[in-house]
Amino acid sequence: MKVTARAIVGLTAAALAATMGMGSAQAAPGNYHIEVRTCNVEDAGTDSTVEARFNGTLASTGWVNLDNPGDDRERGRTDVYDKTFTDLGTVTSIDIYFANNDDSPHWCLEEVTVRHPNGAVTIHPFHNWLRQKFPKTSPLRLNRA
Repeated sequence: MKVTARAIVGLTAAALAATMGMGSAQAAPGNYHIEVRTCNVEDAGTDSTVEARFNGTLASTGWVNLDNPGDDRERGRTDVYDKTFTDLGTVTSIDIYFANNDDSPHWCLEEVTVRHPNGAVTIHPFHNWLRQKFPKTSPLRLNRA
């Protein structure tokens, strides 16, 4: 009897996932809280375009523009971006596209912190200058600490 009940529950869950357009391995989207910290050294900030791709054990995102109204990536500041993604699993790496354009092209990136909807946190340190363009075809990769 227990085996039959489990089979019915499993089939019902699979049917619900299919109805919602999700495969059996997909999970509902969740809010990821992303913090990008710029170093606290002279001329560390940048006005250049920055995008990121988040790579996890279950999935990767497309390119995400990291831009808020006003000035992002100023010296000693932590910028926060809340983004909705399908379940990425554990975020293992982040690819950074850095355009190295505008008035302040160089950037001293301290680290990127990602808070998963389930509460897990990954830290991706860099602690260094970006002085060249990192295109989407060969981005800077930040692995988790």
